[in-house]
Amino acid sequence: MLRRTLQVVGVRVEASKAGKVVKKLQNHLPNSPKLRNVVPDPASERMKPILLSTDVRSPEMLQPLREQLAALLRANSFSFVPHAVQIDCTEDASDRGAENKNRRGERPGLNKFKTPIGNVSFRSVDTVNVQQLHDINEKLFPVKYNNAFYEYVTDAPEGYCKLAYADDETAVGAVCCEVEKVKISGKHRYRLCILTIGVLDDYRRSKLGSLLLENVIEQARRDKLMYVYLHVQITNTAAQRFYLAHGFEVTKLLRNYYSQLNPPHCFVLRKQLAP
Repeated sequence: MLRRTLQVVGVRVEASKAGKVVKKLQNHLPNSPKLRNVVPDPASERMKPILLSTDVRSPEMLQPLREQLAALLRANSFSFVPHAVQIDCTEDASDRGAENKNRRGERPGLNKFKTPIGNVSFRSVDTVNVQQLHDINEKLFPVKYNNAFYEYVTDAPEGYCKLAYADDETAVGAVCCEVEKVKISGKHRYRLCILTIGVLDDYRRSKLGSLLLENVIEQARRDKLMYVYLHVQITNTAAQRFYLAHGFEVTKLLRNYYSQLNPPHCFVLRKQLAP
């Protein structure tokens, strides 16, 4: 087994308050199947360190946490401590071997694809290209996404928030997902929620939407997530047909889910990935 040590920053809180603090920090946690958000404190059973995103490098600066959130944590007299965690990298090594095969041309690459409209490449959303994601969302979706959404996607787990680029470097589509921890039959498992997925009008019918969907599902399978799900407005029959064709099933109807849309109701569609 290959292991490596990862240095992160933890918020040290009373064990009884950990759940409430986790909710406040939900967009700034590792949210990775390989990392627990809350870990034991070797010095005290009464305390629990809550691990912050690996982008938070310093207990003193706490960047890139929003200043209001950092101030709130300091106001509650929480302490910030460095924390070392051990990560199993065996699967990562296998993935790197697979990527090396891609470079040698032994099988198609995971991040570059041929489509009826030419080659497209996928890149992670980051602070440099997040404005392109914003522009795509403004064109495609009636729902307006707030700053918290765009802060999250630049800090999302690797492989789950991507932009699609045409050969001329134009951003033509995107998919954004969130890894969520759930408790099923007394065990903590992980699932994937698709937040947004879309392709600009000129690039539809190019199978790009299917490629984006399949790409994040493949990542979820590698990370051993239990299932993937999303919400679709009840009148959006085209989207419903798209997901049903990709193996999703309608599991429930949620009334008054959308505050900005009419009708506000949606279906929850789900695709099982692991037993």
